[in-house]
Order: sequence, then C-alpha cells, then structure tokens
Amino acid sequence: MELININNNLVNRDIRFIQIQQQLDAKRKILLNKQDKLKRIIKQNVFLSDVKDDYSKYYSFIINQKKQQMAALEMLNKYIEDLTQSGSLTEKNIEDARYEQKHILKELKSIKTNLDELINFTEL
Repeated sequence: MELININNNLVNRDIRFIQIQQQLDAKRKILLNKQDKLKRIIKQNVFLSDVKDDYSKYYSFIINQKKQQMAALEMLNKYIEDLTQSGSLTEKNIEDARYEQKHILKELKSIKTNLDELINFTEL
C-alpha cells in the first residue's frame, strides 16, 4: 500500500512538473516572439533602442540564471554519483539515486536546449 502511495506521489509530482514546464515554455516563446517583433520595429524607430537594451539585459540575466541552474544540477548529479560509488548506500538507496539522476539529467538537457535557443536568438 505504501509503494502505491509513493508511486502516486511521484506520478502527481511528475505531472505537475510537466505542466509547469509547459507554462514556462509558452512564456519563453512569447518573450522570444516579442523580442523578434522588437527587432523589426527598432529599425523603424530609434527611440526604441533603450527598450531593446533593456531586453538585452533581461536576456543576459536569464542566460546567467540558466547557466547557474545547470551548474547546480551538475554538482548535484556529481554528488549522487559519488554517493552511489562510495559503497555506503543500500541497494534501494542506489536505485532511488539512479532514478533521481535520470530526472536531473533530463532537466539538464531541457535547460541546455533552452539556453542554446536563447543564446542563438539573442545573437541574431
């Protein structure tokens, strides 16, 4: 019975995570579209250059945050790897650690993809 509750909790957490990720992706796309529109408009209006600079600062901030997230997740992944190799964990703990590593690596890949997209888009 306890295993079913744990699995339900994990499923609910994963579903909520996916929903949040979808919302973040939608908002990121909106911001990218706004930046693209601003690039086109700025050619027509020199007064918008200050707004463009603000967007550039914002994107730089977001890029730095993404890099910090990646560094933190990589450090956490390394820590889990060290724990599993130390021999001090039970078989169940090792299994749980590997499960968490999969999620960490998946999140790292997602952040890296978003970061690459932001960097490529802001360099245009």
